[in-house]
Amino acid sequence: MSMFVALDQNDRLISIKNAQRGLACACTCVSCGEAVIARKGPLREHHFAHHSNKESCFIQRETLLHLYGKQVIRDELGLQLPPMPGVFPKSEDSTSWLDFAAVQEEVPQAGFQPDLVAYLRDGSQLFIEIAVTSFIDEEKLTRIQAVGIKTVEVDLSDMLFSRHCIPSEELKSQILQRTDIKTWIYPDYIPSPAPDSVMPELSELEPFIPERAEQVPAYIEHRFSLMGMWVSARVLQSGSVAVRSWSYNPNLAVLFKSWRSELGGEYNPKYKSWVYYPHASPEVLARLRQLHE
Repeated sequence: MSMFVALDQNDRLISIKNAQRGLACACTCVSCGEAVIARKGPLREHHFAHHSNKESCFIQRETLLHLYGKQVIRDELGLQLPPMPGVFPKSEDSTSWLDFAAVQEEVPQAGFQPDLVAYLRDGSQLFIEIAVTSFIDEEKLTRIQAVGIKTVEVDLSDMLFSRHCIPSEELKSQILQRTDIKTWIYPDYIPSPAPDSVMPELSELEPFIPERAEQVPAYIEHRFSLMGMWVSARVLQSGSVAVRSWSYNPNLAVLFKSWRSELGGEYNPKYKSWVYYPHASPEVLARLRQLHE
């Protein structure tokens, strides 16, 4: 087992091909923090090795991806984001680049630590969570809502099995520029109804009027708790309902897939949601209400 990535003297990920030979690289192990040597001889494959000659550490790609996500945002001082909740986009492809005055890691908040805290030029803050296999759970969501700071989750899970090296310009570009992997966690589009409130049927929803597009929300959202997970059900202007679990749960995925086969619908990989056609929406909402914990 060989190590091909280490941390340079500035605690930034560096690949073996970009490191100076021997101790001149001034690198440390990503896992244990021990000094490493860049072995770049003529015979063996180039790799890092512990200066103490102990066995190489096993460094998971998940760990590297999480570190690299924080690194590129911190270095670039900006991020391409989808439209903020409550802002009606000019088009479906509307996005915006947000510049940061500064970025800090792991700044303690009330009961949690976001991966990054970005300080905006208007004096406000933005929490940025980097998700690879672990996503924001219900407890952390509640604490984020209590603090009331804008929060975005960056989902890097589909890069876990990518062939791109870490670090690489290809992954850097995807992390910074892709908006389909970024979700606004706070603020939300529409406040969640009280658990015992009566949710409107489709016939009660106000129709979409193009002339009032800036005042009418793109959808009406309901929130449920199923199997200990937050589940969002968004009734779209078309009458379809898009159902998404905020955190991945294999049992929920199987359940929503069976509904799709039974009632009609499709999976939207871009938004990681199950979309059920208008004729099935009332039944889907009724089932979600019944299963709501």
